[in-house]
Formats: sequence, C-alpha cells, structure tokens
Amino acid sequence: MGPSRVGLTALAALLVALTAPPAAGAPAEPALRGQTRDFTYDGQDIGHPERAYRGRVFVPAATAARAKQQPVPLIVFIHGTNAEAIDFRWMGGGREGDVRRIVAALVEDKQIEPVVVAAPSATLRAAIVNAHTSWPAFDLDRFVSRTVRELRGTARIDLGRVIVVGHSGAGCNRRGGLLATLNAVLHPFAILSIDTCMSPDTAPLLALTDHRTKVIVSWQTHSWSSRALGAFTKAFRHAVTEAGFPPDTIRELEHRRNIKQPMPHDAMVPLTLNRWLPRLIGKTTEAGAD
Repeated sequence: MGPSRVGLTALAALLVALTAPPAAGAPAEPALRGQTRDFTYDGQDIGHPERAYRGRVFVPAATAARAKQQPVPLIVFIHGTNAEAIDFRWMGGGREGDVRRIVAALVEDKQIEPVVVAAPSATLRAAIVNAHTSWPAFDLDRFVSRTVRELRGTARIDLGRVIVVGHSGAGCNRRGGLLATLNAVLHPFAILSIDTCMSPDTAPLLALTDHRTKVIVSWQTHSWSSRALGAFTKAFRHAVTEAGFPPDTIRELEHRRNIKQPMPHDAMVPLTLNRWLPRLIGKTTEAGAD
C-alpha cells in the first residue's frame, strides 16, 4: 500500500521545515569599529610564571586619528575570577559584556574624549579560580609599558591619565589585581573598584592611595549582599577623614540600587563606566574633535 495522504502531507511539511531559512533571531551586534591587538606576557623575566597573562589592547576607530597626534588616556580593565579559563573575558571573550564596545560607544557619542582600552587576561587556573588569590602581584607598570610598546606607531598614551578598573574578583586579593596597582610607580589617574569583595581590611588601602588618584568604589546588593559592606564603608570613611586630604580629593562610595538587568553583578560594569568615565575624562569639545 502506498503512503497515505496524511503521511505525504507530513513529509512535505518536514521537507519545507528542513529547507527553509532559519528564523530571524535577535539583531546581530554591529561590527566593532577599531583595532584590536593581542600580546603575551609569560612572567619568566622576573622568575614568576604564575604572573603570566595574555594582553589585549583596543583602539576605537574614533580614537585612531587623535591618538597619532597627541597622547590619549588609557583605561586598564582587570577581570574577576574566570573558572572557565575564557581568554579575554570582558574584552571579546565570554558572554558578560565587552568593555571595548562600552568604551567605543562613549567615544563615538562624544561622551568622553578619545581613549584606548587595554586588559590583561589571566591564563593560569591557580590565578583565576579563587578571588582572594587571583592576579598575584599584578604589575601595572609592566603592563602599561607592554601596552605602550604594542601601540608604537599606532597610538600615544598619556601616562598621566591611566584609569584602572577592577571588577569582582579583581579587587579581592590584597597583594594582587586592583590593589597591587596602588603600589605602582605610575600613579593611576583614577581607580574604579566595581562590585568587588570589599573586605574591610582593603578599605584603607583604597582610601589612602595618593590623593591625586581619584577613587570610586561602586557596588550592588541585588545579587551579592553577603559582604561586610557596613564595616568596609565605615573603615573607608574613617581613613579618608583621618588622612586630611585636600578638598578636591575624590573618594566616592556608591551603592547602586534598582538595577533592572537580570545579572546585576555584571550589569555593574557598563553602569559604572557609563556614569563615571564622562566625569573623569570629560567630553570631546568641538574645538578638539577630529
């Protein structure tokens, strides 16, 4: 007996489904406009292979012309724990977001003047799984030096305006990551601590860094409320008061509330950068625009 009419209809429907183009999904992200370069640091020159990382530097298209003519600010982004060992997390790797896109949008919209963004990407599992031991003794001076070398002939960096950003586990190790940058010869123009562990014993380290360095500590409690936040803020404010800094010193504590995004911890990165980079770097003026 031949196939039934119902069977033929079902077969025809299946063939149509198999040959039809895929259904349209979410709109694709626009192309990232700019130049990305990667480099590797193995730590062998100082006898510490545990400090190895891969570096990635990004020059937004809207920055390129200006950066050849005059030095531009550098944003150094340090990612948090990375148990999946994803290369270049927050710089094109992973699904949390892409700092390159956040910064490029700010430059293109003239919310900030042209900048370059660079980031180390931890490669050794021992240095990326535990937040309190991640980024052992990160060397900001060496990272910036390598970044400048990679950009030779492409962009010039203003070493007086290096902004260091640390997210999550990047700010948990007292001797590494974000907190290690406080000991650099190069004084960061600003430090942004974004939703880190905020252990009370790290509060004075951030608060008492050179008064010329602007320090912003930003956090949320939608998804991470189990930290000693009261003790941290008390220790931070006490240290600032006792230091007697000049009136123009910037020491900000910012608790972000009412975050609507499904992943508040990750959402803190774009929220903080979009809020503070225009205040720290400033907008492009028409006279200075390229």
